[in-house]
Amino acid sequence: MEEKSDRNYKWLLLGLLAFTYFLMHATRQIFNASLPDIKASLPGTSDAQWGFTRTAFLFAYGLAVPLAGIAADMLRRKWVVVVGAFMFSASVLGTGFVDGFVGMLVMYGLMNGIGQCMIPASSSSLIAQYHHETRSTALSIYQTGLYFGIIVSSVLAGFLGGHSQEGWRWAFWGFGAIGVAWTFILCFFMRDTPPLMQNHRAAEFERANFKDACLAMVSKPTALLLTFAFGMLVFGSNCFRTFMPLFLRIPATEGGFGLEGGSAAFHAVFWFYVGSFIGIGSGARLSDRLAHRFPAIRINMLILGLAISAPAMAAMVYMPNFPLCCFMMFLFGIGGGFFDCSLYSGLFEVVAPRYRAAAMGVYLCGAFLIGCPATAVLGYVGQHFSYQHGIAIFAGTYALGAVAVLLARFIFFRRDRVVG
Repeated sequence: MEEKSDRNYKWLLLGLLAFTYFLMHATRQIFNASLPDIKASLPGTSDAQWGFTRTAFLFAYGLAVPLAGIAADMLRRKWVVVVGAFMFSASVLGTGFVDGFVGMLVMYGLMNGIGQCMIPASSSSLIAQYHHETRSTALSIYQTGLYFGIIVSSVLAGFLGGHSQEGWRWAFWGFGAIGVAWTFILCFFMRDTPPLMQNHRAAEFERANFKDACLAMVSKPTALLLTFAFGMLVFGSNCFRTFMPLFLRIPATEGGFGLEGGSAAFHAVFWFYVGSFIGIGSGARLSDRLAHRFPAIRINMLILGLAISAPAMAAMVYMPNFPLCCFMMFLFGIGGGFFDCSLYSGLFEVVAPRYRAAAMGVYLCGAFLIGCPATAVLGYVGQHFSYQHGIAIFAGTYALGAVAVLLARFIFFRRDRVVG
């Protein structure tokens, strides 16, 4: 009876955490989709300043996420998730009331970043603990919360922003209030799960030592190369998410496509995430089916995803017409989906189970600190030169990431791999 209960609960847990992840990325994308309306509502600011706001978010996230990962290994992961969800939801709710750049920097950039960093390590560790044969599939379902969140928030933010100058505030208020209410549902339905219930060896129940948890990550060259590759993806994808809606609104005479606000917000994410759904779904099923026969399949998926993404991102901003641009965003999304299906499970191939939450903290920290300058740099480039050329140049970060994973796959993976 207990085993049946666990089989049911593992999918309930996945649903709870996936919706939390949905809210997390929905609230993150509101800023990107609403940026032109925020700039119009709060005059006297520059593209570089708003790019710096996004950079502050990534910096706060990256700097605090190792502590969140350690807390997940040392404390109860349920409460780490609950506190993080409440904190980022409250900060997003408060962002709707800000009246200047400094308020946006503190509420959306810093407070939101610290709250959101508490979610992924605990969530992915809990999912990996309850899902064994279905690990890639479960983590991919969890990852789709990101896709739904970005699409839904982009459409709503574009719609609300198009109806009034202050419409963007309602998007922050709405998602923030929903998030605050959701934390009470998490409190009621999530179990207070101890670490590694599935492993009955006594040694596995010992509290993770801080030093050992960090060494479990940094002693594996594969893990470090995957972190660098993830950082390259964060760099490139944040350029795309933050400034693609703005690029699509630029007149055709200046290199863009001259779309209206709501339409630009929609198209900047829709085609990419349609491709991402296809990529992550097919990639996850293929990875789970072949994992026993081909141990490196999840690493191979990371390489394939980055190899598709690099040329697609560079090409999308130079297409001669809008349908071709949408097609390249679709291919870019397929590449992103292939990468995302192994984003966490690929790392877990080389990290012992008891240290996975702490390793996730280091993984996310490294990636977000590498990627955090992206929006500030592209904001400066776009203000002084061209968003078109800037986005295309930063597509090269995906190529650098692919090289890093290739090195990991063929030099270090066989030695670094752990079973469990």
